[in-house]
Amino acid sequence: MTRPRKGKRATHSCPICAQPNTDRTLPYTIPCAIPTYWSPETALAVFELIDEMRDIVSAVYRTAIEDAARSRCNSSPADLPVIPDDELPF
Repeated sequence: MTRPRKGKRATHSCPICAQPNTDRTLPYTIPCAIPTYWSPETALAVFELIDEMRDIVSAVYRTAIEDAARSRCNSSPADLPVIPDDELPF
């Protein structure tokens, strides 16, 4: 197994601005917690942002996402968990 190089950043271009991320000070990911005190307007704005991000991720990774979904659907029944009848939620 190879280890990722320190300081190596992804060179994928942003589909919106078509420029690679050159800011080496930014982390790979930004962790976030979702507060429970947002106003309805703030929640809607965040929802719209996430929806737009979903569209961008889909545009960049559509084929990989479809392949992963297809692979998941083609898994054998042995890979699926067995839930006893007395533990069913309904």
